[in-house]
Amino acid sequence: MPARQRGQTVKRGSTWSARYYDETGVRRFRGGFATKSEAREWVDRKVDEVEALRKGERPSRVEIPTVAELVEHFLSTHEVDPATTDKLRYELKHATREFGEKLIDELRTADLAEWRLTLPARSRHQLFRSFRQVLEQAVTWEFIERNPTDRIRNRRVKLDEDREIRPFACWDEVEAISAELIPIYRALPIFLVGTGMRPEEALALEWKDIDKTNAIASVERVHSQGRTKPCKKSDRQRRRVPLRAKVLEVIELHPRRIDSRLVFPGHDGDYLKQVTFRMRHWGPALRAAGIDHRGVYACRHSFAAWSIAAGVQLFYLSRIMGTSITQIDATYGHLVPDSEEYLRGLLDVYDVRDDEAEEAVR
Repeated sequence: MPARQRGQTVKRGSTWSARYYDETGVRRFRGGFATKSEAREWVDRKVDEVEALRKGERPSRVEIPTVAELVEHFLSTHEVDPATTDKLRYELKHATREFGEKLIDELRTADLAEWRLTLPARSRHQLFRSFRQVLEQAVTWEFIERNPTDRIRNRRVKLDEDREIRPFACWDEVEAISAELIPIYRALPIFLVGTGMRPEEALALEWKDIDKTNAIASVERVHSQGRTKPCKKSDRQRRRVPLRAKVLEVIELHPRRIDSRLVFPGHDGDYLKQVTFRMRHWGPALRAAGIDHRGVYACRHSFAAWSIAAGVQLFYLSRIMGTSITQIDATYGHLVPDSEEYLRGLLDVYDVRDDEAEEAVR
């Protein structure tokens, strides 16, 4: 490496990035510049700072980024799929709206704790967690010495479980909702309740994923936030889901479009938008059926609750639903009020069988 470096500017997509070597010889990167001139101006200042550090001089404080600059840099270097980046960008808007022009070394723990309490209760934990992740990266990049959110407890808000997770009472309710939908969507509620699939999994299903002979549906991909991505082989989400008789019946009657490979396409044959289905079809169908409003995810909740009531072991249930046993137990274990009665029945049957075996020996 030459004694005096110049740094580099590189265009990445619609923005410009800058690269340089720090005082220890490690290559550094900074993205998110709107123009090449901005990137060049920044990297020239950074090179001067490196030279000063090598000479034992302290860097200028003007090099400390603002919160908005840090967030943009974080997003441009965060190596995840585009859908996750979009989600993070949305979540971090709360932080940039509040602290965007503030230098990150001016952030105070007390101010951050107070700001956290202003976030929406239902999403507070996740929004604060995302910003904490960005500040932790700032420590790694040596912009700041410690994360000012370290000592702030980020508890999850315990919401009203009856309001948040409400399974349907029986198949009659699900079929009543189905009857109020237009024919191309009529099978969807029964399919979701009958398989426990997440909506984004069901909407990505293609006909080749349905094996009617063996009564199996393969979850190979998801469609979320306008993007489709395959499930990783090592991920629990990629799995085979058994199709019960009620689901096979509605699949047989479900109209198949010749212009789409999707099982549940939108009106144009492309992926059905969840927000469109929820606003224009799901909500009106619930009202018309006289059923209290709840989200589409109530179908998955219903599958879990009914499976527990039927005595399906949590191990198998976790495999079918593509999640962990711990998550199944924590989320759904309390939903079925008669689960204790069911377990008592099993134990009583065992006791009777044991007594009868002893009597036979005598």
